[in-house]
Amino acid sequence: MTIPDNKPSSDRPRFGGGIFLFIGLLIGSIVGIAMNEASIGMVAGFGIGGLLAILVWIFDRKRAEEGR
Repeated sequence: MTIPDNKPSSDRPRFGGGIFLFIGLLIGSIVGIAMNEASIGMVAGFGIGGLLAILVWIFDRKRAEEGR
């Protein structure tokens, strides 16, 4: 019986983009409060942070495929 190898295909460390979601929500809320539109600021910050997190994910996938 063989034990499956759970290591990623590349030995390089993986990138994480979750910090962009948090920072986007935080900064969006602060900017929204300053403009008296806290909800809109929070949603906009979440959208921008989500976009950055997706870009990091795409970049990391391409980097991992090159390392194969």
